[in-house]
Amino acid sequence: MNLTDEQKAVSLAPLSGMTKVVAYAGTGKTSSLCALAQRNRGLRGLYLAFNKSAEMDARQRFPRSVQCKTVNALAFGVTGRVFAHKLGSLRPIDAIKLMGLTWDWGFASMVVDTITAWCVSDLEKFPDSAIAVGRAPSAPLHLIKYAAVVASKLWQRMLDPNDEAPMTHDGYLKLFQLQHPTLAFDYLMLDEAQDTNPVTWDIVKRQKCPIVIVGDGYQSIYQFRGATNAMDGAQATRTLALTQSFRFGPKVARIANALLWSFFGEGTPLEGVGFDTVVSRIPPDAPRHAVIARTNAEIFSEAARAVKEGKTLGFAGGVNSYGFEKIIDAWRLSSGDTGSIRDVFLRSFKDFAALQDYAEKSRDLEVRRLIKIVETYREQVVPLVDAIHAACHPSLADADLALTTAHRCKGLTLLVVRLAEDFPELIDENGDLLPPDKLDRQEVNLLYVAITRA
Repeated sequence: MNLTDEQKAVSLAPLSGMTKVVAYAGTGKTSSLCALAQRNRGLRGLYLAFNKSAEMDARQRFPRSVQCKTVNALAFGVTGRVFAHKLGSLRPIDAIKLMGLTWDWGFASMVVDTITAWCVSDLEKFPDSAIAVGRAPSAPLHLIKYAAVVASKLWQRMLDPNDEAPMTHDGYLKLFQLQHPTLAFDYLMLDEAQDTNPVTWDIVKRQKCPIVIVGDGYQSIYQFRGATNAMDGAQATRTLALTQSFRFGPKVARIANALLWSFFGEGTPLEGVGFDTVVSRIPPDAPRHAVIARTNAEIFSEAARAVKEGKTLGFAGGVNSYGFEKIIDAWRLSSGDTGSIRDVFLRSFKDFAALQDYAEKSRDLEVRRLIKIVETYREQVVPLVDAIHAACHPSLADADLALTTAHRCKGLTLLVVRLAEDFPELIDENGDLLPPDKLDRQEVNLLYVAITRA
């Protein structure tokens, strides 16, 4: 393996204390960690992957001395297996039915939000006031207090393996964190540290073994799930950097650097040392290429347009992971065909107006996007979804149009990339750059991630 000087520095880093590696997009962080692991084959290492696909990829690359897992996989064997028969999601409709609440979507959402925020937090004690990920609950104080009481009772029911209240994946991870586990490894590597939730970071930072954390704060895009940038608060013994990207050349790097400098004042440049990509405007009807969108709603719109043009489609993660069947069920609800609805959640609403009321009061973004698609395409929904499935190509690379969201595209290398139209505007009506305080940092990060996939 031919390593750059920066990568060699990572591979030769002493395994003591905490090593922080700031790795820009496409700079070979996994290769660097593999080289570090190869040099320390006599030690037992743990590589904590961000998701299952990253875990599976890492297993093919790291030496046998390193165990590759997600933190949930670690937790499941200790605190999750007892709940295997009742693992699932928790939504406001569940809180209403399980706790005998009135059909107040706002209050039920506050209850569920509190449990969700508790599970991803590093708190040791269940909160006595309602909390939520990324925002403060908007309600009178007495309701905020009462929501926490109801949430605590529902959490206790979730903890009972014999109770019908579902246990979530975040829930058994929380139980694992509360045990303050000591992981039996000689050193630990945490990847994608910029998107680590507090419950995971608490588990990691309590370990007595040497820790290597790797990430890029500008690729932090999961704050809406309760993730925080562990790179910022890490008390590192040493800090190293990977700034040479093999994924793209100088032109893409120049755009990425302009974005980071303009909105974050970043002075350390990203160097593009890969193929010098051509940067140009690509029309939607261009030959074979990939499109990166911000939302699933835009993915549906892109796919709908493409099938009308007779194109084959490829979906990163598979077409079934984009929730198109739920769009059909939402259309059935809007047209009064409630008997044909398959989705349990959507089947719980008496009509489309009730779903709209829920979306407005609960801030459920997924449902809001479902409603938007149904209102846009109406009776075309079912034939379009059928046509999209029929147009799917088994190979993402060989499809006429490859589709992915910016959240899903991390780790992908795409040859010809078009950014969809649903990313935020960076300039005002006068053609001037918007000031940084007028843009959500996470939205700028998401654009950076999309730009650096080329």
